Amino acid sequence: MLQSAGLLVVVLVAIVAEVLRVSFPLLYEFAENIGYTTAAAVIPLLFAATLLAVPLGALVGPGLLLLIGGGGLAAARVVMQAQTTPELAVTMTALAFGFVALSTALRVAVARLGPLTTASAVFLGLALDAAIALALTTWDAAWQTGTFAWAIGLGLPLALIAALAGLAFEGGKPAWGADSWVFAMVPGPLLALQTLFLANPAFVASSGDLGLPTAGAVVLVGLGLAAATPALHGPAAWVAAAVLVVVAAALTGPTGLAGWPAPVGVLAGQVAIGALVANAAVRAEQSRQSAGAWRTGLGAGLAALLLVGSILPYQLSYELPLGVPQFVFPVLAALVLVLVARSAPARDPLTRVSPLRWIAALGPIPLLAVPAWLAVTWPDAEPAAADDEDLRVVTYNIHSAVNWFGRLDPERIAVVLEAGDADVALLQEVARGWPLAGGLDTASWLSRRLGADFAYGTAGDHQHGNAVLSTRPLLDKWSATMDRGEGPMQRGYVGATVPLGSTTVHVWSVHLQHQDHTTATRRAQARQLLADWDGQGRTVIGGDLNSRPGSPDIEPWFDGTGLVSAQESAGGPVWNTSPALNADHRIDWLLGTPDLVFSDVAVPVTLASDHLPVFATVRVP
Repeated sequence: MLQSAGLLVVVLVAIVAEVLRVSFPLLYEFAENIGYTTAAAVIPLLFAATLLAVPLGALVGPGLLLLIGGGGLAAARVVMQAQTTPELAVTMTALAFGFVALSTALRVAVARLGPLTTASAVFLGLALDAAIALALTTWDAAWQTGTFAWAIGLGLPLALIAALAGLAFEGGKPAWGADSWVFAMVPGPLLALQTLFLANPAFVASSGDLGLPTAGAVVLVGLGLAAATPALHGPAAWVAAAVLVVVAAALTGPTGLAGWPAPVGVLAGQVAIGALVANAAVRAEQSRQSAGAWRTGLGAGLAALLLVGSILPYQLSYELPLGVPQFVFPVLAALVLVLVARSAPARDPLTRVSPLRWIAALGPIPLLAVPAWLAVTWPDAEPAAADDEDLRVVTYNIHSAVNWFGRLDPERIAVVLEAGDADVALLQEVARGWPLAGGLDTASWLSRRLGADFAYGTAGDHQHGNAVLSTRPLLDKWSATMDRGEGPMQRGYVGATVPLGSTTVHVWSVHLQHQDHTTATRRAQARQLLADWDGQGRTVIGGDLNSRPGSPDIEPWFDGTGLVSAQESAGGPVWNTSPALNADHRIDWLLGTPDLVFSDVAVPVTLASDHLPVFATVRVP
């Protein structure tokens, strides 16, 4: 079995990776409250708190620094589990302790286990985290209150404490490794790339057009390959570096490749990053041993800043144009890792491999049971009854399943859909692996929870778009992106054909540009969808049109199209839809062709999102 140092690395990586995902929806809410421009300056300062480890490391040395970091992380993670919604202050505290503990644990593991076993333990920790996330269908335990969530929320901190205790009581003269700020930076770019796409099952599912179980298996195989990849020197090392940079550029952002290149790229990227982390560990082993720890604290602080410097602008650029493509930021993270790792010295005895390394490298294999279990237990949509006469449809901007209070809570979205007895849900702002939505695959989670089929369409990028969710099997599916125009974020739509008795109904979900000054863009985007629709009968179009009644933005939808609004045509009261609390304007619409009849329109008040849903019953006369 893995020694205490190896177990410590595995558990630390797993906890820090989860806490990092949990932090982003909270930071998203924080940014919305204070404004994105202000957030761009304030959020890095929160991560910079990790630099307090510099004076602390100078005072206490590596052993006590590791104990403080690990103990603080364990305590903060338990507090997060106990809170109804993890608080940003607690989560950021956990991250600060986590980076300090992880950077220190890596130097200790290199000294006690060797560089290659240490590198393998890092990827085993990521595999453990990915398997746990998959078992929860990517909704992390810190957001939940069930028995399994509590088992994770208590089990991982207890395992961390046990590993710290085991390390403290190991016999012989303890080795603490080199006090290297360069090697201590590795967790920053490593976790940035793994969180964004390499170890992100929802990313692989959405970009690769794969089911979540298959995507999860790809992620676990990739992490196994990374754990087994040796350190490289000479041209081979630079090939690995080039592969990682190319993969980061090719797969991320709105321009990222989709289809089979996504899983293939993830596998290639994991092999490359596995070699680079092994190289960095080999270099650290050859550095002079030291009892100091201030450089380790400095590296931990820089790791935190490198991480936020990679992910924060990547996400903020969807709201604040930064003048460069989004893929630039993960590429920069890859380049930092390349500079830290470089080529392993040619004289390094690469054949000197501890048997423990193969335990770590083979560890992801039994974890493949998790995606296999997901696949076997995934429910299918029920076939439509032949005598069905109507269809309950809802349009709903779900705000990435982040509720009014900043809590990531897809369960509340599912409850809203169930309470409205929805057969078909036309959803907007559906996140599938976005960091700001905690890495959640919202479409897959809702599909599994509700036993529904779904169609997904890209918008902002492959991880943020629109979806059609249906409790009956969908027939044809289609999607497209729309011209960006004056807005900062690309928009799109998705559609599908739904069976209804002996006929079918065509449904579309769309989200138009949102900023006030983009009226011309919204009108152009409306015309683009209407041209693609081409007047087809038995059609329902639902979405967040960001257009109010009587505005120039809404005119194209009714200008000679024959479309009618569900709220007006049903003859009842007309409700506002935004914001969810004290709604004072209406921008969410259900539209239909005149050969359909709308009735029983409802706009229930709920804080599951920042918008209200619009339900209606659709019947073919």
